[in-house]
Amino acid sequence: MKSFFLLFLALFFLPFPGNGQAQFRTESWWGLMTSGQIGERWSLWLDSHYVPEIFLIVRSGITYHTPSDKLNFTAGYAHLGLTTPFSEGKLMRPERRPWGQIIFRVPGATRYGVSFRFRYDARFRNQFDNETLLDGFDLNHRFRFNSAIRYNVGRVESLQSNFSVSMVNETLLTSGPAFVDIPFEHRIFFLAGMQRGTATLSPGYHLRFQSTASGQVRVLQGFVLWINLNYRFKDFKRHFLREFPADKI
Repeated sequence: MKSFFLLFLALFFLPFPGNGQAQFRTESWWGLMTSGQIGERWSLWLDSHYVPEIFLIVRSGITYHTPSDKLNFTAGYAHLGLTTPFSEGKLMRPERRPWGQIIFRVPGATRYGVSFRFRYDARFRNQFDNETLLDGFDLNHRFRFNSAIRYNVGRVESLQSNFSVSMVNETLLTSGPAFVDIPFEHRIFFLAGMQRGTATLSPGYHLRFQSTASGQVRVLQGFVLWINLNYRFKDFKRHFLREFPADKI
């Protein structure tokens, strides 16, 4: 476990590229994430995330869970609303996004839970000019590397709830063929978790560091509130949904 923790810290302090003076902005991040078990090793995925005046995403997928629970694989499709320079914060620019990911959970019986995730997004974003949206779509490839560590604080019987704290790091690298406005982004999340039954409430704080194509650095930060719901369509003998908010960023 110690080696995995050191690797996690190395990802946390990953060097950040970019030149010039940083731009700072405050934002809030809201999320509702669900998983539904539909088979012994299969589950459905549906989540949504909303950052006002930045983006709204609704993402679906289907997940295969391996017998050991160390690995799971997900593939799906997402639809987004994005802002534009002329939309005054309105999320009028559509994006179509096929995606896939793999999660590896480090085995162990301690209070700590560590996971690593790789996700690929194919981003088809609506083209626009100085004033309007156009008919075509641009394609970018985005590669996302995520590491998360979660500490189980324990159960409070009076509240019938389990409590935890988590830290999540995610690095996002974007390439062409279309023009890339933000080739590099790094995200850090600090989350508290209160789980009761199949629902987890996760308030927290996040930082996003962006390096733009023009060499500017942006720092975006603010409050996070995510709700995670796990459910089953029927009473399966094997209930495997060991999924957490960090899985669905």
